[in-house]
Amino acid sequence: MKANRKFKDKEDEAVSAVIGVILMVAITVAIAATVYVYVSGMMGPTKKTPNITCTVDDASNELIVITADSNVAWEDIQIKTNRTTALLGLNYATANVTVGTTWTTVDNSFLAEGEDVTAGDYFSCDYSGTDAGVMKISMRYVPTNTVLGSWDVNV
Repeated sequence: MKANRKFKDKEDEAVSAVIGVILMVAITVAIAATVYVYVSGMMGPTKKTPNITCTVDDASNELIVITADSNVAWEDIQIKTNRTTALLGLNYATANVTVGTTWTTVDNSFLAEGEDVTAGDYFSCDYSGTDAGVMKISMRYVPTNTVLGSWDVNV
């Protein structure tokens, strides 16, 4: 037993367990904060899905925008219907655009460049097929790939 004691230095002191735990937690928090800053900088700014509210006017076969968040460009909006050959015109467009069952970017070529979605904008709806009835129109915001809503229009 005396042999083991000869290696023990009386001046040898260690950090207490409580201080050791506090240091480990502090180092872990610092590393986590550094990783968060690094990763969030790589993701870049995220786009928020806008709110666009529409209503249907069955008398004139129109889908009318009631409210829309600011700075939402029409070129960021896509539409589709449940009909293969639906004709939709935006704000009295002279040329209706054929929209089908796949997502199609809204034709805004006749609008001023960069014109945004505003209250009062509308789609006039028509169907070139022989069977009249309900046409479901869905609208999607492309940057976030989020469906803004679906509406039924009688044609």
